Amino acid sequence: MKPIQRTNKNTYSPCRGVYHNIFPIPMFHGRLDLDHKQVSNHCRNIISKVKDRHNGNTEREYTTYFDQDLREETEQQSWYTSFANQMKDSYVDFIKSQFNFETPMSRHDIHFFAWVSVYNKPHMHETHNHVKSRISGTYYPLADDDSMPIKFFNPNIMATFSHGARDDMMQIEGQEQMLYMGTHGCQTDVSFTPKTGDFLLWPSYMLHTVPRDVSETRDIERIAISFNLQHAEDLGSYHHGDDFDYSILDYE
Repeated sequence: MKPIQRTNKNTYSPCRGVYHNIFPIPMFHGRLDLDHKQVSNHCRNIISKVKDRHNGNTEREYTTYFDQDLREETEQQSWYTSFANQMKDSYVDFIKSQFNFETPMSRHDIHFFAWVSVYNKPHMHETHNHVKSRISGTYYPLADDDSMPIKFFNPNIMATFSHGARDDMMQIEGQEQMLYMGTHGCQTDVSFTPKTGDFLLWPSYMLHTVPRDVSETRDIERIAISFNLQHAEDLGSYHHGDDFDYSILDYE
């Protein structure tokens, strides 16, 4: 690497070189090909059954996570097979392209666990991550610009401690739905405001939260289906969706 020629000691002259992002964290933002209105109607109906069981318990009344029979009812819906297929295929592309993980043999070799959540004004989800999972995600059958975001926290906590970063909020070109807290290289957190039909995939170890809506004037409904994806050999398989032989794919 050839150094810069310095002709004047008062000239700004950093050395030439290459910057490397050595610990990047991939996240995938996509759109689902489903009838979002049909999915939303089912989610409302299933959550009404949850509320009958857990009425007044704001930690349980908005989600099917704790109710296996209601999750199984969702799995019987006509759109669910397509949903499961698309998410399993996206999981394979994610782990292969981003991590170079070994690809499972077929869709039936992927454990897929999903649950419905319908957020209204009193509901929030505390900071957490997803255990016994490689990739997690959320699909939004209903969300708008006023919906509460999902917020992810920088797992490299030492970076946020050691840098004297300003608490700036910024958007990066081409990522209008993302809001970053902190400065480049040492963001403390990133918030994503979903739109109807969006879905996200991220490594399951990432800490994240859904803040409570503190507005006094609005009560925005936000419908989400969250899920975990993992090789079935690690956990045992949930055979949702059609089978597909991934060995025919040609990855470079």
